[in-house]
This record gives sequence, C-alpha cells and structure tokens, in this order.
Amino acid sequence: MFNWEAVFDVIDAGVIGIDDRYNVVCWNEWIAKGTELSAAAVLGRNLFDVFDGLGKTRLKTAVADAFQYGSSSVLTHSLNKLFPFRNETGQEVIHNVIVRPLPADPIKHCILQITDVSVSVARERVLRDRQNARYHAIVDSAPDAIITTSPDRTIQWFNAAAERTFAMSVDALREQRIDTLLTGPENLTEILAAHDMKGAASGTAVQVHGTKRDGVSAYFEVSFAGWNADGRRFITTIWRDVTERVAAENALYAAREALRKSNEELEQRVIERTNEREVVLRQLHESQKMETIGQLTGGVAHDFNNLLAVILGSLSLLRKGLPPDPRTSRLLDGAIQGAERGATLTKRLLAFARRQELKLEAVEVQKLIPEMHDFLRQTIGPAISVVLDIPSDIPPVKIDANQLELALMNLAVNSRDAMPNGGTLTISCRTETTEMKAPPGLPQSDYIRINVADTGEGMNDATLAKAMEPFFTTKGIGKGTGLGLSMVHGLTAQCGGTMTISSSVGRGTTVSLWLPAANAGDLMAALTPQAPQASLQNGRRLRILLVDDDYLVRANTALMMSDLGHTVIEASSGKSALEILQLDNRIQLVVTDYLMPGMNGLDLAKAIRGVTPKLPIILSTGYADIRSPLDMVFPRLPKPYTQDELAKILDAAVK
Repeated sequence: MFNWEAVFDVIDAGVIGIDDRYNVVCWNEWIAKGTELSAAAVLGRNLFDVFDGLGKTRLKTAVADAFQYGSSSVLTHSLNKLFPFRNETGQEVIHNVIVRPLPADPIKHCILQITDVSVSVARERVLRDRQNARYHAIVDSAPDAIITTSPDRTIQWFNAAAERTFAMSVDALREQRIDTLLTGPENLTEILAAHDMKGAASGTAVQVHGTKRDGVSAYFEVSFAGWNADGRRFITTIWRDVTERVAAENALYAAREALRKSNEELEQRVIERTNEREVVLRQLHESQKMETIGQLTGGVAHDFNNLLAVILGSLSLLRKGLPPDPRTSRLLDGAIQGAERGATLTKRLLAFARRQELKLEAVEVQKLIPEMHDFLRQTIGPAISVVLDIPSDIPPVKIDANQLELALMNLAVNSRDAMPNGGTLTISCRTETTEMKAPPGLPQSDYIRINVADTGEGMNDATLAKAMEPFFTTKGIGKGTGLGLSMVHGLTAQCGGTMTISSSVGRGTTVSLWLPAANAGDLMAALTPQAPQASLQNGRRLRILLVDDDYLVRANTALMMSDLGHTVIEASSGKSALEILQLDNRIQLVVTDYLMPGMNGLDLAKAIRGVTPKLPIILSTGYADIRSPLDMVFPRLPKPYTQDELAKILDAAVK
C-alpha cells in the first residue's frame, strides 16, 4: 500500500487532516517542526483542544462550512493569526491557511494546508518602506508639526512631529477637523478659508491656542499654503510651538504683578508675625508674672502668717488673763476678728497664686456666698451693686470651698471689667436635674446651678466661642491672663459638673456653674462633730520641743503651750533641736516650723524619725500647701492658729 504520510512529510508546507469530529488524523513533519508537537502527541486529539484559543478564530467556522457545505476557504495572514508557528531561528512564521474538504458523501475528512508567506510579506514590506522612506525622512525630520487638510479641512496626513505634539493617537487624529486641535476661541477652518480665498501668499501665519500630548497648554504659530492635486485643493499647515515666547511675554507681566503682590503679602506677613510674636510674648509675660506672684506671695504669706500667729496667740492669752470688762472684750474681739480676716485674705491670695489639690466636701452655698459679700463689694468697687438670690433651702454642693470662692472671685472680676460705667452683678442659685434643660454630656444627677450675671458690654459670637480657651482675653495688655474662665471651667469639670456661658452684645453675660449636689455620705462627713477641745482635763502634761527660727512666733507659741500646762523647750534651728534631743530623752512631742534656714522642718522631722521613730512630730507652716508627699506622714498645723487649734492638734498627735 502506498505510504501517503511519507509524501506529506516531504512537502514544504503544512498539512493537517481532521475528521468530522475535528480529531487530528494527519500531522506532517512541517507542522511538527513549526509547533514542536510530534504526530504521536496530537493524533486522535481534537484540533481545537491542542491550541488554546484556536476555537475562537474564523478557522472553526471555515472547517464547519467545509463539512456542512463542502466549501473551501482561504484564511490570509493579514486578517487572521491562527497557529503559533516558529521557524528554526525562533521567529514567528507568517502563514495563510487553506481549508479543503475531501470529496465524499457525506464528507468525513478535511485537509488544512498551511503556507509560509513570511518571505513574500517581508519583500513587500521592504519595497513599500523604500518607497516611503525618503519622503518620510524629509518631513519627519522637521521639528515642527506638518499637517495637510482636504478642502473640507479634515486632516489627511501629518508628520511624526505632529503625532508627538498633539494629545491624540494616530487613528484619532486622522480624518478629524483641524479645529479639534485647538482649545482657544479661534476657528482655524474659517481662518484658512478666508486666507485661501484672498490668495494670501505662502507663509502667512496666525497664532492659536492648543494642547500638547502631555496635556500641557501650548501656543502655536500656524503658517499655511495651498496646493492642488487630482483636481482637489489641499492646504498644508506648519505648526511651530511658540509657548516659550508667549510664556516669556506673559512671565514679564506676571513677574511685575507677582512682585507687587509679594511685597504686599510680605508686609502683611510681617504685620501678622509681629502681632503673633507680641501675643506670645504677652502670654509668656503673663505666665511668668503668675509664677512670680506665686513665689512672692508664698514668701510674704509665710511671714504675714507668722505675724498673725503672734497677734492671735497674744490676743487669746491677753483675753484669758484680763478681768472681765465689756469695753476691753469688744476691743479684743475686734482685734481678733481683724487678724482672722487677715488670715482669710492670705489664704485667698495663696489659693489664687497656687493650684491646690481639691478637697471635695459638702459646701452650703447659702452660707459661703453671703460671707463673701463684703469681699466682693470691696473687689468690684462701689459703682457696681451686688445682688444675691440664694434660697435658704438650697442643697449643699460637692466642691472645694476655697476653690469655689476663687472661682466666684474670678467671675466677679470679669464682670467688673465688663461694666466700666457701673452696673449690677447678680449671683443666684437654683436646683436643677438632668431631666430638665441641662448642658449636653452632663451625667444624670442632681445639680446646683450658680449663675453669675452682669449687665455689662456682653460678647459677640466669635468672642463667646473662644471665651474658655486658655490665654484668650479681650482685656488690654497687662490687664488679664486669659486663664480665669478656663480655670473655672476646669474646676467644675473636676468636680463632676460643667460651665456654660450665654452672652449678647449690649445685654451682658451670664456664667452658669453646674455643680453636683452633695450625696448622703458627703453630708454625714460634714455633720460629723469635731473632736472636743483638748485641755488638761485628762491631767496629762507634755514635755514639748518647740522649733522655730522666728523669735516672736516661738515665744508666743511657748506661752500658749505653757498656759495649757505643758513644759516647753525652745530651739531656734533644726541643728539646735537635734542637739537637745541627744541630751534630753524625756521629750514627748516635737512642734517645728516648716520653712527655716539651713535645715527645714521636713528635713528635721525625717532626721528625728531616723533616730526616734515613735516620737510624735507636728509641722507648722504659713504656706497654703506643702507639695512634698512626705508631709502626709506628719500632722500639719497651719498658721495662724489659735490656742484652741493648738490644743486640739497636740492632743491628736500624742494619741
């Protein structure tokens, strides 16, 4: 039998035979080399399973037509890319495919003939490229865009510079109206038609506005000339990019404007920076001033409290030693009350200069605020009347009494400054609950609302929005720190309440302090009776070491202790006190001043504890607060103190 497969293998073309189920029945050597698939690997397999994507090409339709209608088809390389053929060098093989059915009834087999046309295609390309190369070399070497339009001003041809210049692809650029290249108001079609009708000389130029490929706006100088071919009129335009020239002209004008604006902005920034610097310096000055006031007030208050201690102690002893006399008693009571008011004033000054740790307790505002009435009137002056509207049955609030006084004083001073021509300051108290109209975010509870209202100038919305910001103030230079309202707001928040402000220009300002009502535990603590006055009723007499560098304070305190029946040994310094303790082991109690030269009272107390751990020690100080955590170990006796207060703490210390 004749071997047809050997014949197919020597043919210089590809031959694939398939049956009516598209299974491969013939696979010659040419195909095996081009696909690197042997006949054994593909015979019996579906042709469209052998090559991915082949079933999506026109080949499948052509094969189906061959089996169904007996028609032959030619699939050329220009319209179809079918098989992934490679030659011996690995280059792609350009091929045509002829589909022929084998005569039969019905048709059972079909032959695919694949022809390599790579050489002929390459030859055609070379010839075509040679014909166009010289022409394209000339026009493509031009740096300017060259575009030729038809009589209807559609683009027919353009050079490489035009393709590079404009933001359009080759396909999008061809057959487009030439005006599509413009972004400005110019109508190039009308311009070209007008110049062409007038017979304008070649080289006539107009300036237009367009967009380059990179999206950058550009200016072009377009020169053009008309010519005829095949009975048709064409216009060739040359587009020269003059963006830099236009930009230079515009830049000269812009530079002048920019210089003018820059000078104006620089002047404005200098003014703003100067104002900001002045504000910062003022704030720094106010902060430093507050710190200096605190340090100065602490030192002055210490000496002032020492003097008040001497005065109060001496007056107390004098009243005990004098025979009963109404006139003398009135004078002594007046002197004692004056000294006590001085002590209260010192505490307020220290509370203003220092931020104390809050001592939350039940405070009866119906008693505290009226007691401040005289002090408020003296502070805000006679031109402003003070009105108090506080019901007698208002519940106590939970707050630090001293800090509440300070907060009310700050608000009163603000109201005074807002009423330079006089007015009315009203302080009222009302019971509120969160079920009523309350500020947002306030926990559900019972509150006491303290309103401090004035009839002053009021604030606009912009000022009201910043009123509680630290260091914000509307007062003149040196007249305010901007910390008053922020300190009051912080106090109310720390106590579990809040602060709100309402104001309108010309109608005054109302500051509302929402303070939590005291609970049952706070009330019980407030009602707990104080320890009975210490005296010699228990018959106990103490041997006390009294240490103070101030002779007057030491002498006065020694007299009060002696009057209580105690034996007093005096020392003027911490060093002297330690020497006495080494010689006298009968000392039962040490009372020492806190602020002393050399060794202060706290250092002395720690030194004594190191030697005699169980010896009671009392720290006496004229400061409103001692910040060291170690002072919590020792009882404190604040200056100035009366003989009763001295007796109580002596008795408590030895217990």
